[in-house]
Amino acid sequence: MDASDPSDLIAAAGLYRETAWRLLSDQGRLHVETLIASTARMAGSLLYRSFGFDPALTPGTAVFSDQANQQGPQLMQVMLATLQRLGHAVDESSLDPAFCSTAASQLDFLAAHGRLAPFFLKIAELKGLDLPRAAEAAAIATGLLVHDGREVLPVERGAAIAVAGLVEGCKTAPPPVPPV
Repeated sequence: MDASDPSDLIAAAGLYRETAWRLLSDQGRLHVETLIASTARMAGSLLYRSFGFDPALTPGTAVFSDQANQQGPQLMQVMLATLQRLGHAVDESSLDPAFCSTAASQLDFLAAHGRLAPFFLKIAELKGLDLPRAAEAAAIATGLLVHDGREVLPVERGAAIAVAGLVEGCKTAPPPVPPV
């Protein structure tokens, strides 16, 4: 992933963050675990789309991929670096292992994808980001959301949920996306 010009990533990350807040709120209320897991899943799913897998795979199917194993951890590093820049002393070793799951999310992968994907893909297009860079911007947005939710969910727990969402997104066949 090329990070030579971070301004486009930061702008897209801000839009991803705002979009997730708006589309995942329920009458102004948010469930922080759902917000984090859904945005992280989208980061992983954007990266997944860059791998060129058969689009006819059944949506929601787990896909084992060397590409995901090699490139997916970079998204985690971007998310953790975002948290570190925001003043959180968090890394892989400080993640709360009891929360390394997306089970606390009120939306499953397909439901989260259905709400967010059309808008995330449109933002990537408008910002001129290829899929790996769009995934990186969504990983930054995920870190921002973990930071935003720190009063409700400790950063080590939110980051663990985010990592699980990133992995799930990188390794799950997404459904087709209708245009926005």
